[in-house]
Amino acid sequence: MIRFIRRGAADQKGAAAVEFVLIFPVLFVLHVGAAEALMAYQAQRNVAHIASAMADIVAQSRSVTTSDLDDVLTASGAMIHPYPQLGVQQRISSISKNSSGTQTTDWSVKKAYTLTGGPSVPYGFLANGESVIVTDVIYDYKPTFGLFMPATIRFTRHAYVRPRLSNQVEKL
Repeated sequence: MIRFIRRGAADQKGAAAVEFVLIFPVLFVLHVGAAEALMAYQAQRNVAHIASAMADIVAQSRSVTTSDLDDVLTASGAMIHPYPQLGVQQRISSISKNSSGTQTTDWSVKKAYTLTGGPSVPYGFLANGESVIVTDVIYDYKPTFGLFMPATIRFTRHAYVRPRLSNQVEKL
């Protein structure tokens, strides 16, 4: 009996299979976690691109119509692909500061935007007589696997772009 135990203990056949069975769950969890984190990062980057693209497109005009702004909102919403568009909330606004230093929102349009309160700019961003296009984008990202992240992650991005062709982008 002792010889049988010694011979079994010395036998290395199948050791790799046992080691694989022990390490596979750890590797699988690491792989899924990395994939989940990468997908969340890509969604966050898409949200940032949407905000900057919307502001950039509107800032290139002297004036815009409601139809123009609706087109910008619709086209930029498609930039979230391959993630669902349903969670995208967008707002485009024009903010100006008059010569006496009073800041006002000249116009604002939104699509599926649910937050209350008006658009804003960081303190000191606008000097007297200046204006800026402000875009706000919110996206509620739902992870595919949901093993390591919350059920929903809210990404919020803002972009501030000064008008290029005039002091202010007028809404007709």
